[in-house]
Amino acid sequence: MATVNYKCPNCGGPLKFNPDKQMFSCEYCMSDFEEQKIQQIYAEREAKQSQAEKAEEQAQQQAQQNQQDEGEVEDAVVYTCPSCGAEVVTTASTAATTCFYCQNPVVLGGRLSGKFKPNRIIPFALSKEKAIEKFLEMCKKKWFLAKGFASKNQFEKLTGVYFPYWYVDSQRQANMTATGEKVRTYSVGNKRYTETSVYRLVRSGDLIVKNVFERALKSQDRDMLQCVHPFDLSQAHDFSMSYLSGFQAEKRDLEQSDVNAVVQQRMQEYCKQLLKDTMKEFSAIKVENYNDKIDLESWNYTLLPVWVVTYKYKGEIYPFAINGQTGKTYGKLPTSKAKLAILFAIIAVAVFALGLLGGLLFL
Repeated sequence: MATVNYKCPNCGGPLKFNPDKQMFSCEYCMSDFEEQKIQQIYAEREAKQSQAEKAEEQAQQQAQQNQQDEGEVEDAVVYTCPSCGAEVVTTASTAATTCFYCQNPVVLGGRLSGKFKPNRIIPFALSKEKAIEKFLEMCKKKWFLAKGFASKNQFEKLTGVYFPYWYVDSQRQANMTATGEKVRTYSVGNKRYTETSVYRLVRSGDLIVKNVFERALKSQDRDMLQCVHPFDLSQAHDFSMSYLSGFQAEKRDLEQSDVNAVVQQRMQEYCKQLLKDTMKEFSAIKVENYNDKIDLESWNYTLLPVWVVTYKYKGEIYPFAINGQTGKTYGKLPTSKAKLAILFAIIAVAVFALGLLGGLLFL
């Protein structure tokens, strides 16, 4: 497996992308480098690796085909760390990781090259320290949170991961027919009348729907990661492997054909709603017919930054995610049974006191 290890041009130490500075930083000599500088240094090296990776990809495809023919499935892949030479096993979808032995960041270039190369990436804007602060800030607002849970030690294993998503923009001609009502109420003398008029509504137009997203990885926790959206795509950059240094990254294993049906259904629902929004003067709108024709459609394979941690608390597993751009949090938190018991006791005492007071008033 071809690997890339981004090293400091000054001292040779490992380089990592620094979300706070939006630059590449060396923890040893404290040097900082702009994206353009690092890309210039590694451009030739990455180009040479890309050629080698194409041949490697063909060999892997042939090997996978042979395994399928023989009824074998191989999910793990071995790579050699360029810093210490250790052999480390990763899953087939891992595209960037950290060497378990020397802790240096390693980018598995072949995983994100050729047809698997992303179109764009949103770099981490939230450092690990700030992500932990966001989480602890959220914990302070949870009165029933188990005592002793909200501590920095819980989140030493917080990991920055780039997850793959498909983003789709579409321009289409849409047509809709529907019925709608207008209700008018008036009075004549002492009598009040209600008049209901039913209209046949026809709407058509060229509609543009942007940034409809769908996951591109089968194994990710859909609910947890969907709930840390949205991301600001105006901050997306053209993809460069250098952004992965210091973080983990996953390669897509869902193609356009795998998610197209879901995306198209969502697109149609958005388009229907856009046309229905032009009928607000009517009530009881009922869609009779809808059809559309795609004029232009653009798919973008995008990597999104998420801080994730899975922690164990009193025998239970709790997953948690933090948007690496905005800090939006989502996950399950452990509840203190003692605090709940106190609350129920207070409520019970309050109800008893009110009942007693009510009884005394009627004596």
